[in-house]
Amino acid sequence: MDYTTKPSYYQVGGSLTNNAPNYVKRQADDDLYNGLKAGEFCYVLNSRQMGKSSLQVRTIQRLRNEGIACAAIDISEIGNRGVTPEQWYAGLLRILENNFNLSDIVNVRTWWRDRNFLTPVQRLSEFIETVLLPNISSNIVIFIDEIDSILALDFPADDFLALIRSCYNKRANNSEFDRLTWALLGVASPTDLCREKNATSNTPFNIGKAIELTGFDETEAQPLAAGLAELTDSSQEVLREVLYWTGGQPFLTQKLCKLLLENADLIPDLPQGGHGGTAPTFGGKDTIQNPQEWVEKVVRLKIVENWESQDIPEHLSTIRDRLFKENQRIVRRLGLYQQILEQTESVPDGSAEQMELRLSGLIVKRGEKLTISNPIYQAVFNQGLIEEKLQKLSPYSEAIKVWLNSSCEDDSQLLRGDDLQSALVWAAGKSLRNEDFQFLTASQKVILSDQNQLLHLATLETKKAVGDAEKALIEADSAKQKAKQWIGIGSAVLAASLLAAIGFSTLAYQRFKLAQASIEIEQNGSDALLLAVSQKTENSEALSEALLRAIASGKKLKTLVETKHKLEQYPATRPLLALQIILDKISATQQTKASSVPPTKINWKAHKGAVTSVSFSPNRQILATAGIDDRVRIWNFSGQKIAEWKALQQSVNMVNFSPNGKFLATAGRDSTVKIWNLSGKNISTLKGIKGSVTSITFSPEGKLLAAAGIDSYAAIWDLSKLPQLVSPSLKLPGHNGLVRSVNFSPNGDFITTLDGKSTVRLWNLSGKLKKTLPVQAIGLSFTPAEHQYRFATVTLNGKVGLWNLSEKELVKEFQTLHFDAKSISFSPDGERLATVGIDKTVRLWNLAGRQVAQFEFEENVVSVSWSGEGKQIAVAGSNGTVWLRQVEGLEELLKQSCNFFTTQPKYFTRVSTICK
Repeated sequence: MDYTTKPSYYQVGGSLTNNAPNYVKRQADDDLYNGLKAGEFCYVLNSRQMGKSSLQVRTIQRLRNEGIACAAIDISEIGNRGVTPEQWYAGLLRILENNFNLSDIVNVRTWWRDRNFLTPVQRLSEFIETVLLPNISSNIVIFIDEIDSILALDFPADDFLALIRSCYNKRANNSEFDRLTWALLGVASPTDLCREKNATSNTPFNIGKAIELTGFDETEAQPLAAGLAELTDSSQEVLREVLYWTGGQPFLTQKLCKLLLENADLIPDLPQGGHGGTAPTFGGKDTIQNPQEWVEKVVRLKIVENWESQDIPEHLSTIRDRLFKENQRIVRRLGLYQQILEQTESVPDGSAEQMELRLSGLIVKRGEKLTISNPIYQAVFNQGLIEEKLQKLSPYSEAIKVWLNSSCEDDSQLLRGDDLQSALVWAAGKSLRNEDFQFLTASQKVILSDQNQLLHLATLETKKAVGDAEKALIEADSAKQKAKQWIGIGSAVLAASLLAAIGFSTLAYQRFKLAQASIEIEQNGSDALLLAVSQKTENSEALSEALLRAIASGKKLKTLVETKHKLEQYPATRPLLALQIILDKISATQQTKASSVPPTKINWKAHKGAVTSVSFSPNRQILATAGIDDRVRIWNFSGQKIAEWKALQQSVNMVNFSPNGKFLATAGRDSTVKIWNLSGKNISTLKGIKGSVTSITFSPEGKLLAAAGIDSYAAIWDLSKLPQLVSPSLKLPGHNGLVRSVNFSPNGDFITTLDGKSTVRLWNLSGKLKKTLPVQAIGLSFTPAEHQYRFATVTLNGKVGLWNLSEKELVKEFQTLHFDAKSISFSPDGERLATVGIDKTVRLWNLAGRQVAQFEFEENVVSVSWSGEGKQIAVAGSNGTVWLRQVEGLEELLKQSCNFFTTQPKYFTRVSTICK
């Protein structure tokens, strides 16, 4: 029979119709239906092509048969990139209007426009309460499909999730809300969907019901056997083999059944048979003897071999893209998948890597462990493919492979010098496999061993120098006996020689001891830090032990640097970094209870949407913020708002205090620069930049203001003519499009511009180009410290350059841990540099290139500002938050650390020794 001419019994991809005979009912069908009918908020979050949309279609039909009004919203249809909150929420409201036939009751366009004084989410909330509920008398269920598309929005959709939660909360005071519930479906975890990680009171997921959607089992899948019955009387045996290969995955199961129908020419006489229970390998005989071999052959020829050309509709390609998605967790994600492939037991722990693999569909939870979903995935995404990908990712793939094969004993494979530095830069911020962590740690330890060997040689040389000096003394005594006639002159010369020899030996020995102590302190600080950050969970005992080690190394460092007042001269800095990071970890674990670690940072919601800029007052305990909401706000250091006004510049890109602290300047998206007093009165509006203004800066004495924008030039205004001033007194042309930033030198005698192609230009105040620096920079900062005469640049790949201010020559470079650096800024005392990348982290460095602090935040960092005394930094976040963070030195960190243990009695003996 020619089966290919008949319409297929099976459907591959898309939603099944209400009456589709091949629909497979699962436990999830009843769980979702019963939950929604009872008024519960339900969510179905699972991997793609697991039958979520078909489940939704069936559930809606069942609910409508019960008289319940339903709306199905595919939220991806509204769009994401470039869509404003106004458009997005209006789109939701319009779909609700259409689904519930409300167009005769309300004119949505007019209704929405009349409430433009409300935020978009408030308008949607009011529509539900005053239009939807009063006009729909039955119970209501709103289905939101493709909920994961909110992750691609240019604004956080936490307010939408909070709206769903509020509908549940309102039931206590308004019984009408008992009639309304929601269902969310998509490919994401609740943690992914909630960008505001700490807002547990606003998320609907902790009051909702999770619907578990699993693959088909043999009992559930009986409707599929009907299609196979057209081919053979052994349809049950064939279905059993299909489910073995697909693991019951809905898309694959429908596809494989359809392929069997379409490849009927491969069917032999099918005697009784079954699978033996072990995973078969491909490449067997073509002669088919039983259902097992027939299904295996179709899988091999039509799915696995040349799978990329046969993956229609796309399924395996989608999984591949998720598995190999480039992010900070890719190494650990692939390593975890590799372990599961090797049948190493993995217990579900909810880690980000596990959730990514589960949402890809590759792995599932069976019982109390994770396993590969099915043999088809195992054959396509096999061990060889994963090893090949890991080798391409890591810069040390061959070395670690040989090292692991030697049972971690071949030290010749460990990294040294530039290779180790490159590997550490590559690894920074990534979630690594345990093997990678062990390899890099071993490489660092062997470097220490090499350094100890050098120290040993230095010791021998010092001993030799001391021996030579002693020998010189003996020879000197002999010389005195032999040449008494020259005693006057000879003794004087000899004494001078001896003093020089002994002085040189003493200096060499002192340098040796300093180097030895520095390496020991640096290593002890590294060990403490390693102990703290290697914990998969926040282990309080491990953190306490790490802190004790960090205190011990910090105390030794303090003794070593008592006469060194400059941070640049510290021979080791790892104890500072270790103390700060460990204290932050302890503080984070104690947020829910009374903490013995004083808070080192506070934060508050400063703007709706991104905070674009933050600036400290030079002479008062206040700071100013600006945002894309076109607002300027002034705050005290407790996060209390002092003043606020709307700038009327479309969006405020930057805000700066004048040097005397009496005025503020704002850079607008509308091509203007505005000068304000601190009460929000507009003193002057400066025009002359075409397009959005990207940067503004006052000269040190406050007499000039420079600005730059996206139109290829910067401009300078003479502020002595305020408030009548409008046009710039000078323009600096010749840039390549966008001008990222403009800065005055510390004494105001020249100005720098940085354009969109990373070119740094130096100009005199007459507008003449003096020099173009030989560097491709992404950020630039001058030291405010008058004695230092330096400025710094940072490149996109994170390389910092320190330049001599007078000669404008590069004097030093070092590599930071940022892959995509965004900005750099000097502390007021010129001792520290703050660098910002795209990894939600601010790192501080001394001028020798040693990291001294690392501050992590919950949002992408837009900008950083230093307080006048350099004891605090303010951080502007991409989702509207501002952080005020303390910057501590060694003395403060040690004091905080020792104070922490005053509430830990079991450490009293050790602490009293270390902290005395």
